[in-house]
Amino acid sequence: MITLDLTPTEEAEITTIARQTGLAPADYLKRLVKKHLPFVATTPAPAIDEENAAAIAQIQAWAREEATDDPEEIRQSEADLNELILNLNRNRIESGERPLLP
Repeated sequence: MITLDLTPTEEAEITTIARQTGLAPADYLKRLVKKHLPFVATTPAPAIDEENAAAIAQIQAWAREEATDDPEEIRQSEADLNELILNLNRNRIESGERPLLP
């Protein structure tokens, strides 16, 4: 068994999100943990066709071009991503769906 030490604010946030998804807080956390555990494949991954390989290569090239070690750019990018996730989840919750992103 694992015990987590959460601040009252963290616990309240988890409880709120869990209730919005119709789960008990412990079940919600268990689902989050399972979602983020590494996947162990029992069968080999299918081969990537040429079209998908080209798309993957292009995305990797863009990622290399945009890479930065500037702390302010990294902070801003993380803030933008967190805002996007929050807004996507809020929209789903308001429409009666479960949030897709932790």
